[in-house]
Amino acid sequence: MSDPTKQEMLDLIHNVAAHSEMDEIDDFDIEGAIYWYAAHWHGGQNSNLYSALSTSKYSPGMLENGPEEGSMTERVYSALDAEFS
Repeated sequence: MSDPTKQEMLDLIHNVAAHSEMDEIDDFDIEGAIYWYAAHWHGGQNSNLYSALSTSKYSPGMLENGPEEGSMTERVYSALDAEFS
């Protein structure tokens, strides 16, 4: 498991979006995907993923526990998972 920085995750997302059908990605999808990826995989307070999580602009609802199935956020999350897990 790697510990990518937020910038590395953003670079990957923009690269994937430029070369796929994910050209409809908006900032909400990006922030949500990074938030959930970081929440699920951070290695503690000194990790890059924890930093991305704690500085995220995304704020999940009380009943959320990950990206909504079939959403663009889930597709972006899957791209992060495939690259960094």
